[in-house]
Amino acid sequence: LHVESVAWVAERKDVLSAFFWLLTIWAYSSYAERPGSNRYLLVLLFFGLGLMTKPMVVTLPVILLLLDFWPLGRLQMHHLAPGSNPGGVKSAAIRLVWEKIPLFALSAAMVGLTLFATKEVGTLKSLDLFPLSTRIGNALVTYLSYIIKMIWPQGLAVYYPHPGAFPIWQNVGAGLLFMCLSVIAIGAGRSRPYLAVGWLWYLITLLPVIGLIQAGSQAMADRYTSLSLIGPFLMSAWTVPSLLQGWRHRRLVLALASALVLSSLVVCTWVQLRYWKNSLTLFQHTIEVTTDNYFAHNNLGVALARQGRLEEAIGNYNEALRIKPEQAEVHNNLGNALMARGDLAEAIGHYYEALRIKPNFASAHNNLGSALARMGNVDEAVIHYQEALRI
Repeated sequence: LHVESVAWVAERKDVLSAFFWLLTIWAYSSYAERPGSNRYLLVLLFFGLGLMTKPMVVTLPVILLLLDFWPLGRLQMHHLAPGSNPGGVKSAAIRLVWEKIPLFALSAAMVGLTLFATKEVGTLKSLDLFPLSTRIGNALVTYLSYIIKMIWPQGLAVYYPHPGAFPIWQNVGAGLLFMCLSVIAIGAGRSRPYLAVGWLWYLITLLPVIGLIQAGSQAMADRYTSLSLIGPFLMSAWTVPSLLQGWRHRRLVLALASALVLSSLVVCTWVQLRYWKNSLTLFQHTIEVTTDNYFAHNNLGVALARQGRLEEAIGNYNEALRIKPEQAEVHNNLGNALMARGDLAEAIGHYYEALRIKPNFASAHNNLGSALARMGNVDEAVIHYQEALRI
């Protein structure tokens, strides 16, 4: 699942943010053992570096509160039992939250900056495009999909197209299963605290990217699991040995099982790496494992056009437009391929269509100017060149 975070150079920030995430937890555990201003400043430093690496780190203060419960034991579950002193529990909880106010303030600032930035560049989608009911349905299905991919990592793609509204049975089924898993994990918190902490870790760290606030057009992304799956890994790492507690050959079974699992994942990683060899292999594989993926067809078309394989590129652009007609970028790319093939009139039609969808598309204005100039319409070409420069 994390091949994407390493092989895709723009997403190596996932690896770096995970590094600072874990450094923050290390510094916090040291602070929890012996509180002091210097140790706390180290927590702030690592957390700040993590935020500057990737905004997904904003949930870390809440995760630190979970770690206060287990394994750090700063807020014990038996304090919440009937007959316990509620005042003591409340004061302990308030103290733990209060000490994290600077961390929460940094998170709030990063959330504001991120929302502003995504809105400015146009990646933040409106409720008209993705209604709240659609977002909740996608979130429930996605939460379970990541768990399935963790257990059985196949059909991994660089881009998963958003399906829109899921069938009602799928939403209801995902919702019921999600609720059952949550009740079981959290209900086991007193006897097996790692189940509650691991499950809540998973849910909370995915919240910024689960689709309730839709940035981009993807339904999910493998790279989003880089921090989130630590939660289920915690659950597995403590649950499996406890289930084998009375076994005579427990150590041997665990060693062999671990070796088998890790060897299998090494093979899966080696296979997945081959798809990231170049743009052709990456997007061809993406088309094979997903359906109606306009994004993959468009990018495959770009890769084919760069190799001079214009007919194949045009075929992929047309397929992308069949799936999603109102894509200015695809019309512009198709116009480029047609102009390279010498079909100037058809290319001009697609450039005009791109500008109808996205009037301030500088590249389309520039390309349209080139096509018009080649046809001898110099005055009209100049107008589009000037508009491209204005933009």
